[in-house]
Amino acid sequence: MEVTSKWSKMGEILYKDVDAQTVADEIAAIGESATAEQIVERAKDENSELHKCFTWDVNKAAQKCWIQEARNVVGCLVIQREEAKANEPEVRTFHKVDGCGYKPLTQVFKRQDEYQALLQEAYAALESFKRKYQSLQELDWLIEQFP
Repeated sequence: MEVTSKWSKMGEILYKDVDAQTVADEIAAIGESATAEQIVERAKDENSELHKCFTWDVNKAAQKCWIQEARNVVGCLVIQREEAKANEPEVRTFHKVDGCGYKPLTQVFKRQDEYQALLQEAYAALESFKRKYQSLQELDWLIEQFP
């Protein structure tokens, strides 16, 4: 069975003028597995389809990098409890709700509309997980737990 590639819904927005199959073929041509660094190296070829997927203006690319670093900072902050148990899972300090910026989780819990929005985002993340791993039979038991 031949496998072909297309863009996801988000990919259709981000890469609307880029051929998904050609990009997939270029990444596959790197080797049995490709690192992000190897993909960037391949994309530096201005004649490649991959080249169209990247921001080559250094100032714009730096701004995008800093924004991602800000996301990383926020994502790494977790609530510290005074009497935390040894195996207690970490809970993020901030959550992005409805694309309105990062809000302290304690604030989100106090506002029903924000809490419901966070819950909807959690359901969407579960759906994304299901789509991503539905081909792994070993996870069928887990995926079946969620409607």
